[in-house]
Amino acid sequence: MTRMTESLNDGAAMNERLADLLTKGGRHTPRFLFVSGIGIVAISILTWFGILDGPALLLFSLGAVLVLLASVQGLVVRPLAQQKKGILAYVLSSIFVLIASVVFVFLWQGIAPLAFLISVAIPLNAIRTAAARKYIPWFVILAVLIGAGVIAAEYIAAAVMRLERVQFNSSASIAGLAFLLATGFLLFTVTIITQNRNFRSLQGLLLASFVVIVTIPTVMATILSGVGAYANSQTQTFNTLKAIAGLKENQITLLIDEIRNDADKIQSNADFKQNLLAVINPKDGVPGQSSQNLSRARSFLIALQKEGDAYTEIMVLDNQGNVVVSTDAQNEGRNYETQLFYRQGTVKFFTGFATIPDFGEQNLIVATPLFDNNGQIIRGVIALRLDANAVKRIMESTPGFVEAETYLVDKNFAPVTNTRTRTQSVRSQAALSAIIDNIDGQGTYENYANESVLGYYKWYEPMQMAVIAEVPVNIVVASSVKSLAGSSLLALFVIIVAIWAVAISAKSISDPIRDLVQITESFTAGKYSSRAMVNRKDEIGALAGSFNQMAEQLQDIIGKLEQRVSDRTKELENQTLRVRVAAEIARDAASAPDLHKLLDSSAELIFERFGFYHTGIYLIDKSKEYAVLTASPTEAGKEMIANGYKIRVGDVNIVGRVAASMEPRIILDMDSKNQLMNNPLLSLTRAEMALPLKAGNRMIGVLDVQSDKPQAFSQDDIAAMQVMADQLAIAIERARLLEEVEQNLKELETAYGQYTREGWQGLGSRGILINRGYRFNNIRIEPIKEMPAMGNWQDKDSAKNSGNTIAIPIKLRGQQIGMISAKLKEGHNSRTISTLQAATERLAAALESARLYEEARTRADREQSISKVATAISSSTDYDEILRTTVREVGSALSDTEVSIQILENIDEQKIGS
Repeated sequence: MTRMTESLNDGAAMNERLADLLTKGGRHTPRFLFVSGIGIVAISILTWFGILDGPALLLFSLGAVLVLLASVQGLVVRPLAQQKKGILAYVLSSIFVLIASVVFVFLWQGIAPLAFLISVAIPLNAIRTAAARKYIPWFVILAVLIGAGVIAAEYIAAAVMRLERVQFNSSASIAGLAFLLATGFLLFTVTIITQNRNFRSLQGLLLASFVVIVTIPTVMATILSGVGAYANSQTQTFNTLKAIAGLKENQITLLIDEIRNDADKIQSNADFKQNLLAVINPKDGVPGQSSQNLSRARSFLIALQKEGDAYTEIMVLDNQGNVVVSTDAQNEGRNYETQLFYRQGTVKFFTGFATIPDFGEQNLIVATPLFDNNGQIIRGVIALRLDANAVKRIMESTPGFVEAETYLVDKNFAPVTNTRTRTQSVRSQAALSAIIDNIDGQGTYENYANESVLGYYKWYEPMQMAVIAEVPVNIVVASSVKSLAGSSLLALFVIIVAIWAVAISAKSISDPIRDLVQITESFTAGKYSSRAMVNRKDEIGALAGSFNQMAEQLQDIIGKLEQRVSDRTKELENQTLRVRVAAEIARDAASAPDLHKLLDSSAELIFERFGFYHTGIYLIDKSKEYAVLTASPTEAGKEMIANGYKIRVGDVNIVGRVAASMEPRIILDMDSKNQLMNNPLLSLTRAEMALPLKAGNRMIGVLDVQSDKPQAFSQDDIAAMQVMADQLAIAIERARLLEEVEQNLKELETAYGQYTREGWQGLGSRGILINRGYRFNNIRIEPIKEMPAMGNWQDKDSAKNSGNTIAIPIKLRGQQIGMISAKLKEGHNSRTISTLQAATERLAAALESARLYEEARTRADREQSISKVATAISSSTDYDEILRTTVREVGSALSDTEVSIQILENIDEQKIGS
């Protein structure tokens, strides 16, 4: 039963502690969670509109989770805690935080460590602050399960489900993390400050609170500004890269268009086409003029080549891929049927790079079908070849943005223009998206050199290539850092100014309170006139005004209390004085030689100590009819004693009434009660108090004190003076008893002395003393028949000297029974006499003991004789035998005595014969 009760008590205490932890320590948590959720939602909206980069939907989901968690904490957990269901509330809170952490881990890559710490910290905090010892294992298990849940969620999201998650490489995720950390630090700071009671000054508390509250948002704003600057720089970089890519595309398109115009010019020249067709098919020309037709066609192409001064070679191929005419006569007759430019050129307009050993270095070739005069039948391919450096110069030159790099990638993911780092293949995200999906786009990715870059890519259809423009991320970051450095310096300046302003504000708030504290301490130290300055209309001013009102009231109360204490102290002093006087009376009673001395000293003591006008002590006479004034230290009192002043018991006078009622009485004003005062000797009396002197239930007297001031006595004085009166009564009764005892002792000593004298006188009459004494003359002992002549020594109380002879009386109980006389040598001293006196005292005690023994022995013999006679008488039953036995036994007991017994015939006769 006891264990069950203890368990219930522990559970109730645990519920209460955890409830207090949630309601007091965690009362700000739902608000900060809600603010954090709204902040993440706002960041997702900015991402949606393209201001920040990142997955907007995922960020919105994370913000919604935080808002939902805040709602659950505020609507479910907190009400349970307020109902003192702390254990249930804490477990539910831990579960809800675990669910939120798992969702965060699923949606945000890299957030798992932070989620793990926050989730595990909740049950561990319960262990640290509120858990009883027997509950600790359960909270440890809860913490382990929560931590395992977060770790499992990270594993499932990363290794099993491979979910698309928020990455830390986007500006939106960085802004979201900064916002979460800032609100977390604010929550931690607010919780610590609200729960901390160790601040020694209000100014320190305000300064610490304001500095943290100002610094954290400022730092967060600076971080967000840096993130915004990075996002803005990123956006500008993407726009610049897009513009650069578009510019490169336009330049290449313009170059291709010029080449295409030359191809159209060749196609549209009737003379050239006629000569060319005659060369391709001699049947179409004049027989025998093939060489002239070839020469005229070549001359036209050479003229066109010189005119543009850009072409390396212009040639025409027939349907079998053979070069029929070329500005480079050495290439005529060569076959390029397998080359891409030929295959594509037979069906459509083609532009592309070609690396053909016959052509030397990389070349840009533009090919277009050659139609007959009707434009219906393809009779061959016109190919214009120029140096690829023209295109490379376009791609490699980025004036105004030297950090950017642009290049072309063909369908085989091979770079066709120079890259800053030589590579054989480009399989970056941009190349894959542009070549495989034929789409345009931008993003942050790793390029061909595994370097993180910002890139813009697009598919260039005319050349069937990807146009890619990139810039390293560190370049953008460096630009953002410069902007952030400026913002940080500005933020630092703002923080310093804010701290300075906060210090001034905190001082303006705390100084009046400090002054009020000092005034309060001064007031506490006893300076009750201290008052606060009321020069404000806010709460501090109201507090100062309230303090002043309280100080006024307290000063008034303290003044009254001090007066009451002073009055009470005087009363206590008076009571102490009365108790002291009572003690002195008791002391004097122990040392007073007689009753009259005691009464005189007591009356004098009371009169002197209390400064009364008159003090008198009355004693009740033996007839209990009058109270007789016996002692008084005043002149009037002494005159009254000399005149035999007395008051009848029951008289209208206050003394008479107290003597009759045995109750104390007070007259506070004699003017209104003159009928009670008829003593002209005490005409100045204005107040009088009479106290009964009682021994048990017996009235023995009255203590009368009078004052020449009206209202001089109170009911409290009666109680205090009555103690003194009781002590006086005890002393009087003790003195009376002592006198009676002394009188009885004197009478007893007289009677016992008389008995002793008669006893010693009887010794001689009974013949017990053979000699009257003995004398020793240093040779022998001689009996004394007659007393020596020392004068009338029988009446002396002490030793008598006559020359060298000294006589010392032997006394018992004041009765002289003998004397020791000694004739001393010349030059004896007082020590010799003292020795004789001490021996005399011991002799008297020894003689008395011997006498008492002799009396006891004689009494015992007499009692034995009486007993023997009584035994003999009681042994007979015959009348005559009884008389005979009695006469015989009595006569035997009283030797030398004639005894007779006679029975009277007439009882009225009173004669007895012997």
